Amino acid sequence: MTIHPDHLLSFVALVQTGSVSGAAQSRFLTQPAISNQLKRLQKDVGMPLYRRQGRGVQLTAIGEAFYTHALKVQQSMQDLNNFADELHGLQAGRIHLSASQSIAGSLLPAALVSFHQKHPHIEVFVDSMNSQQVFERMEHHDLGLVESPLPSSVPECCTVVHLGEDKLVTVMPMNHPLVAYSSIELAQLEAYPLIWREQGSGTRDILEKAWMTTMGKRPRIQLCMGGVSAVLESVRQGLGIGMVSQFCLPTGESMLTTRPLYPQLLRPMSLLQPSHASPLTKKLVNFLIPYLKSRLHASIR
Repeated sequence: MTIHPDHLLSFVALVQTGSVSGAAQSRFLTQPAISNQLKRLQKDVGMPLYRRQGRGVQLTAIGEAFYTHALKVQQSMQDLNNFADELHGLQAGRIHLSASQSIAGSLLPAALVSFHQKHPHIEVFVDSMNSQQVFERMEHHDLGLVESPLPSSVPECCTVVHLGEDKLVTVMPMNHPLVAYSSIELAQLEAYPLIWREQGSGTRDILEKAWMTTMGKRPRIQLCMGGVSAVLESVRQGLGIGMVSQFCLPTGESMLTTRPLYPQLLRPMSLLQPSHASPLTKKLVNFLIPYLKSRLHASIR
């Protein structure tokens, strides 16, 4: 059995107006059209839903139960129409965003709170991963945020917006000997165990290149952890010194502190918008660009 939605809506109109003429007026249809729809509906159901009573109608017991379900369908259809109207006006929908872990865990949460206050019906789904994985997933996401130099292939499929420079810092326990220094040179880190990010991390790529340039040799990697939170927890446990984005230390952190590197070690932060991104994504792009540029500019001064 397949029930036509229009027939359901005509039945609801019949109950609410109390007559075929009232239903016809409510639905902007002729009385013969409404009568035909109601006849076909009862045939599909296989049972009488109402009987005529004077100039009006009276629901049968089956009709009463059927009306309850029909109201739910009517409401669902109304909600769907409202949602379609919002989509047409770019006020609702879903955006899939991939971001490097440093950005996803530090800068994005506050940004998305502000964005949601302005656009409460736009859903943003964030996948947190390292920079290399963000590049690889641009075919399937509406937007990407990375903190590393861009591979040559990315500009061919994406619009790239340079947002600014993020600063890398060392992170260590409050009682570590290097806390006495206002800034730390890479050479000073050789005397201590270091905690490195995984392959594909923008943080690791920048640090390895800087190490080779400054020290003239490849770094000795004794401990490698996947993700920013794992690096921070390893530092809390006394396993070594970590290197993270300046934004990564949680607010209220009591066990760890950071020190900048000297000279400063900066890396570009970029927004990637693939050509297949939905028009709705433009709203998020227009919000994120000034927000992130402002945060980065304030942190480097």
